[in-house]
Amino acid sequence: MGLKYSQFAIRGIDISQFNGVIDWTKVQGNFVAIRVGYGNTIDTKFVENIILAQKKDVGIMYYWYMDFYNNHISTSSVNGMSDEAWGAKQADNCWSAIKNYRPATVFIDIESTNGTYAPKIETVFNRAQTIAKAFLERLDSLNGRSNGIYCSLGMLPLFSSWFKNRPLWVAWYPYRTSLVGNMAIVQMVIDKGWNTKPLIWQYASDGIVNDDGIKAGISYFGTQMAEMDLNGWVGTQAQYESMFGVASDTPDDEVPVVTPPADVLFTSYRVTTWPYLFIRQEAKYNANKIGLIYPDKEVSISEIVAGDGSQSKGWGKLYGQSGFMSMNYLTK
Repeated sequence: MGLKYSQFAIRGIDISQFNGVIDWTKVQGNFVAIRVGYGNTIDTKFVENIILAQKKDVGIMYYWYMDFYNNHISTSSVNGMSDEAWGAKQADNCWSAIKNYRPATVFIDIESTNGTYAPKIETVFNRAQTIAKAFLERLDSLNGRSNGIYCSLGMLPLFSSWFKNRPLWVAWYPYRTSLVGNMAIVQMVIDKGWNTKPLIWQYASDGIVNDDGIKAGISYFGTQMAEMDLNGWVGTQAQYESMFGVASDTPDDEVPVVTPPADVLFTSYRVTTWPYLFIRQEAKYNANKIGLIYPDKEVSISEIVAGDGSQSKGWGKLYGQSGFMSMNYLTK
């Protein structure tokens, strides 16, 4: 069993010219990330995409594919430009394209590109960071926001501390996982040394929305490609409202902790197992996983039912929400 698009209370897609003409009446999701361009080039579909996206009831953010190599290629028109200047120039290009459209946060897309003309980004990461920092500093001054970073989970340890408080959109594709709780990525990011929790998780690039093997870019999102990048919002509701200027229902942290009224009988417990404890749909070890809670979090148990097999201490029913947790890993 794999992840489903519907598992995320807030979900969205990212698009570029490679998705072709989009039928916006079919687009499913709460937000869309639109590619503005790269280097000195504006995405050929940017203007069309932003105009149509603004007409749809959807949150909008932008992303810019960072060019970290052309100012070091002898045949390039920007050869010899310093890394700082090249980063600032790309920010100016981005701002010129977006300034007359809906104000939105920009994420700089930091990743390797075609190896026939550019080195692997990991081998020149100091250069890439210099360009990215100059881009972000310049764009922050232009749009008045703290703009963000898009990269893979594995790239996070390469960044210097300067970047680690930035809004983060992280890519990690767990194709063969049975994990249902959509907050596991948060702990993974923290384990990689990032200072803040991610806001967005790009969890797939194949467009399979229902874990059924069907690539639904055309049918579900109205694009001209079956493959589609799929994203889930893993930040808080307040962060979502701040970024997109719209309200939505989403957990503040993993599974929300419900505090019962004083006149309700319940007992508070803390999670003791690592790295997290699953919430099961039924009081059975093999029941569907419907969420998770991290160690040391306090939960309210309203009832304990008999265990099955190794769950010798029984199952605790969560107060105020559906689901059961193994009492083997809870302590008062």
